Amino acid sequence: MNFRFDIRKSIAAVAFLVEHEGGQLDMFLGLKMLYLADKESLIRWGKTITGDSFVSMPKGPVLSEVYNLFRGVGDFEYQAEWDACFSEKVNHSIHLLCPASIDLLSEREMEVLEEARNQVNRFAPWLVSRWLHEVCPEWQDPKGSSMPIEPELILRNAGRTDEEIHLIEESNRTYDQTKRLLGIF
Repeated sequence: MNFRFDIRKSIAAVAFLVEHEGGQLDMFLGLKMLYLADKESLIRWGKTITGDSFVSMPKGPVLSEVYNLFRGVGDFEYQAEWDACFSEKVNHSIHLLCPASIDLLSEREMEVLEEARNQVNRFAPWLVSRWLHEVCPEWQDPKGSSMPIEPELILRNAGRTDEEIHLIEESNRTYDQTKRLLGIF
């Protein structure tokens, strides 16, 4: 199951978190919040907010392209849009350079982002990684590298049947085809 990365929605999601974190977002904590929000969106609605790929990394699961964007090594086209909205990291944190279009997010997407933010903020930053290793059964130790996490595994761990997973895959394919036909991609 593949999703199409949406840079505008990803920027909107990060901007939402920056604003709700008081104007500054720690990269590590922000990545964990975004992962949890996308995971929960997948489980609840069969699609993610960002369209990014899930990966296991040594300090827990993250979203692949957003991780690269935070590091300044994202896809050239995406990185330019990202850099226009967010500052370079200072002490592992970013802030907004200009207003971002948070209205791209639905009410339910903002609710899931807020839930993820609250979950992560319950822990001291140095405990978040260990907590995620315990509550994310899809995470596997990549031994210093990274490993893809298949969305199907997340859905199976959440109790979805093979038939439900197949319907989710079909729905996402139809959604992507419709967007292509309308010239939205």
